[in-house]
Amino acid sequence: MSQTQTLVGLDFQPEAGVPTWSEQVATGHRPNRAMDRLAYLARLNYAHTYINRIRKRSNDPAWIERAGQIERRLLQPFAPPPAETERAIKYRTKDYHAERGILSPDLVGAMRAELFAPQTYNDPYIPGWHWHGAPDARDAADHPMLYMDPQKLLRSPSLLAICTNPDIIGFCREVLGPAAAISWAWSWISNPGFGNYQNQNWHRDSSEPLNFVRIFVPLENIATMEDGPTALIPGTSSLRAFYDLRRFSDAELTALQQERGAGVVMADVGDVYFVNTFALHRGVTPTKRRAILTLLASLSPSHRTPAIRRIAMAEVPEHLRDTVAAHRRFFRYLVK
Repeated sequence: MSQTQTLVGLDFQPEAGVPTWSEQVATGHRPNRAMDRLAYLARLNYAHTYINRIRKRSNDPAWIERAGQIERRLLQPFAPPPAETERAIKYRTKDYHAERGILSPDLVGAMRAELFAPQTYNDPYIPGWHWHGAPDARDAADHPMLYMDPQKLLRSPSLLAICTNPDIIGFCREVLGPAAAISWAWSWISNPGFGNYQNQNWHRDSSEPLNFVRIFVPLENIATMEDGPTALIPGTSSLRAFYDLRRFSDAELTALQQERGAGVVMADVGDVYFVNTFALHRGVTPTKRRAILTLLASLSPSHRTPAIRRIAMAEVPEHLRDTVAAHRRFFRYLVK
């Protein structure tokens, strides 16, 4: 189906690797009741229209900023002005902020173990591609990126525990406002030896909501260039150049990198860094296997968000329920 058509149906797949309603029903993960179908179609078409008719109306940073301001006023009419904390100001001007050592290494290790457990992996850049089994199998190692099944990831107790971190919740609200919420997540393994693959080329994220933050949680230390750090040209989210929808070469951006002081983000297990990925960025191609988790926080849903099978509060691990209940708005796309 066309990504820009007016209405979409139950067989619409918003992104490769994200199961459709029909696929979720077939696997027993969704009830097929009439009211459930209608509610899903309403959420799906709202998100699809918002991303493809409003967000993608223009990739001009000036348009996105104006539309983003309107969205913030509409969704948070009584919210105070944006926070003027040092970290929020840095993020708005540099498109980046890091919090060091805020997550337990044991918690990060548990998330990594879930990613590396034998399962079905997909690649959001290749419709229909999947691999079932251990990630260190020869055939799996012959693919550049192995993405964890999004439904498994979004129901992960380790993911929920990471999302309850007060620094993550607090920072997202400082930048986005009180309506900030986790609206999607990705976790993947990057295999070496494939050159620059997809998001390892310079680009801007152009399919995300008007107001969003990408949250990066390294599942292994990122200590050298061999580890494949995130590279960023700071302050380019507002740059009215290089905003056409394509990948860019190093040669095209050499002068801009020299002018803006492009750099890479090194991080240890337990660190979290926040990036406005509408700024020009890429993942440096690793020369050894790398694993990472990234979260999407936004005001409005992404085009993928309706596919999340929300869990009941009773399914939330008991030790997390009080925090989730106290921040229901932040978890509204994950927990009923």
